[in-house]
Amino acid sequence: MIQRLQGQLSEWRRFDGGLLLGTMALMGIGVIVIASAVLRSPDLADAPRRQALYGLIGILLIFLVASVNYRIWGAFQPILYAAILVLLMLALIAGRSQIAPVRRWLEIASFNIQPAELAKPLLILSLGRFLADREGNIDSFRTVLLAFAYLLLPAALIFLQPNLSTAVVLLAIGLSMLFAWGIRPRHLFAIGLISAPLALGAWTIMLPYMRGRLLHFLGLQPDPNTAYNLTQALITIGSGGLWGTGWGQSPQNVWGFLRVRHTDFIFAVLAGEFGLVGALSVLALYLWVLGRIFRIAWRAEDTYGRLIAVGVGTWIAFQTLVNIGMNVGWMPVAGLPLPFISYGGSALLSLCLGIGFVQSVRIHREAFTMRA
Repeated sequence: MIQRLQGQLSEWRRFDGGLLLGTMALMGIGVIVIASAVLRSPDLADAPRRQALYGLIGILLIFLVASVNYRIWGAFQPILYAAILVLLMLALIAGRSQIAPVRRWLEIASFNIQPAELAKPLLILSLGRFLADREGNIDSFRTVLLAFAYLLLPAALIFLQPNLSTAVVLLAIGLSMLFAWGIRPRHLFAIGLISAPLALGAWTIMLPYMRGRLLHFLGLQPDPNTAYNLTQALITIGSGGLWGTGWGQSPQNVWGFLRVRHTDFIFAVLAGEFGLVGALSVLALYLWVLGRIFRIAWRAEDTYGRLIAVGVGTWIAFQTLVNIGMNVGWMPVAGLPLPFISYGGSALLSLCLGIGFVQSVRIHREAFTMRA
């Protein structure tokens, strides 16, 4: 009994405190900026308190998930994958939204859950196990094709909600895991050829506002709504200068010209009120968190652990890049939250699940053996 306790304490010494502190710092900044963004929106007055509560639950979740050896989660790979598909299909059938025909949320016991957000960490766990179990079949195109189908099915269900941006995130996560697994260039090229007609089919059934955003970004067709949002975001960022206008003082935020400022365009609020110095400080925090995650991936003792860390790192990096990129006009406007900072319980708790899985990879590095 004493030896078992000593072993568990030894494992917890490997817990990455730097990663936890970086995550908590981003969540704290999120609460502060959300409070400013909704300062003059009475209907959203409760948002900062709710986000802080989600953050506290998320920290607890990190510790709970980290305490479980990640290989145990992998043993339930078929169940995890089935859970993803069931939740996403339920969202299509019984999901609710204030904006028709969007169906993205499920209401369970008075809580709104977004299955597409939960699908990200669950897919990382299940696809990682799927690939790790087939490490000896890297040269088999059949295996690669199965992995692609494994990834494509939940992405397609998310696209049909419709939620193009999250579907793209899922594909980015899956492709990064395939690269880390060791996919051959010829197989990647073949997958690209297969994807071309699928992408064309997706374009034909895409909602007009989605096509409008992409065409506007490419300069092929002006979209007034997209142009307005981007213009207001750029004005907000530009007003911040070096040190910012101060908390709650950004003109576009104060007068409500900047839309969805507590979610999609929260980076514009942050840059406007805390200036270039504040924006660069937040970017440095993201680089710190990502550096810790990818270092854990590099030092992982097995393929499964490496794939989990790579998947979570890509998830955070890709969403950060797209969200900030769309705020400054370098990326198409997309409804992707800024990780740990944008308002949203499902998104924040799902990210904390991901951080917990990465911590588990670091803590339980040694080969897993069932203890009596």
